[in-house]
This record gives sequence, C-alpha cells and structure tokens, in this order.
Amino acid sequence: MWLFGVDGIFIYSPDGQELKVKHEPSRICGPKEEHEGPSHRYCRFSDIVSDGKKYVWGAIDRGKPTIDVFDIDTAALVGSFDTCANAERIEYHSLRDEIWVRCSSSDNEVSSQSNLDVFSASNPSGDIQTDILAKERALEEGLSSRGYAVIDSSLGDIGYLTDSELPNLFKIDLSQKTIVDKVELSPLSNGLYEAVYSPVNKHIFIRSVVCCSCGFEGADLGEECGRSPGAPVSPVTGSSA
Repeated sequence: MWLFGVDGIFIYSPDGQELKVKHEPSRICGPKEEHEGPSHRYCRFSDIVSDGKKYVWGAIDRGKPTIDVFDIDTAALVGSFDTCANAERIEYHSLRDEIWVRCSSSDNEVSSQSNLDVFSASNPSGDIQTDILAKERALEEGLSSRGYAVIDSSLGDIGYLTDSELPNLFKIDLSQKTIVDKVELSPLSNGLYEAVYSPVNKHIFIRSVVCCSCGFEGADLGEECGRSPGAPVSPVTGSSA
C-alpha cells in the first residue's frame, strides 16, 4: 500500500501494519522553502497509477507539469518526465503497455499544448507522443478544458474523453492518437466530467456538469445568488423530471 502526501511517500505492507519504505518529501519534491506556488500544492500528486510490474507513475506540478516514475519495489525515483500542461489523470493500458495522461492546457491560445500524452510503460525515458489532440479536429471542437479519459484494455484500440465545457463524449483512436468521432449527449448538459468504465457491462458512467439554478437571466431562482433560505427547483432532467 502506497501513500503520497506532503509528509513524503510511504510504502506499507498490504494489511497496512508494517512500514516498509519511507521517503522524505524533500527527496522527492525538493526543499519546501523553494517550492513555487501555494503551500498546499507542495508535493501534491493529482493522480497515481501502477503498471503492477515495474513502476508507479504520479502526476505532479513543480512549476512545470511532470510525471514522476518510481520503482515499484523500493519507491526509488526513477526519473521525472515533462508532460502536457496541468496533468490531472493517468490511465494504464495493459495490452498496449502504455501510460495515458489526461491534461487540461493552461493556455488555450497555445496550440502546441496537447490534452493527452502517452508514455511507454516499459521505457519511461523513451520518446513520448505529445500534442496528440492539439490538432485541427480537436481545436475546432474546442477540447481544452478539464476532463477524464476512459482507457481500458477491454475496449481494444478505442478510448474516450470527456470535457467539462462540452456535452460530448469524444471517441479516440489509440493508435492514430486522434479524435475519430463524438457522441452528443443531453443538450441540457453544459459539459461532461468524471467518467468511470465498467468492463463487466461495457458501459461508461459519466457525471454531467449542469448550469446552476441562479445567477443568470432565465434561471429558476433568478439572477441573484445568495445565502437565503432554499426554494423549490423543478428538475428538467433525470428520473424526477
């Protein structure tokens, strides 16, 4: 069992009773006094994944987006590798032996930034395929905000992406590294965010982002948002519509 945090990296026995390895945060993230940015983001990993064989991969931001790779047995830092801006989610594809990193570019005007990077899980120091979605099709769609990736070996050569500002599920070709199609979901949704895939029934469960009930013209509760007592709201989607 691995624990990551501002106090460092801890590896426990599977039952959590015995501490096997401990690495001080300064060894992994550098001195805290040299950290640039908010203090709560020091040594903060946004996502962790393991290939179950050799490495553990972690997304972290030390002033620039980085993927840290650790030895699965000793937690020794194998290396830190540059990746796309605001790396948030990591997925491991066991059949392709690849690590997929979902990012949200911090500057939409910089077309060289990608939304998805790929690493070889067996050779993290090898060349990575970057700028995968920063191409004409993706830029036309406006795919650049936060979201999740659905990457699973049971889906074969196909993956999916959500975007918190677009109500579409994007289908990607994992070999070509391009968007090949999109599924338009409810027009009442402002975007799609969290996504979980079940290999048992081959369904993707998605959390939709909807507009709030106040704060704009035509909202259920009017243009003003305050902390006054609640009022009934008529839902227009779901089982209680």
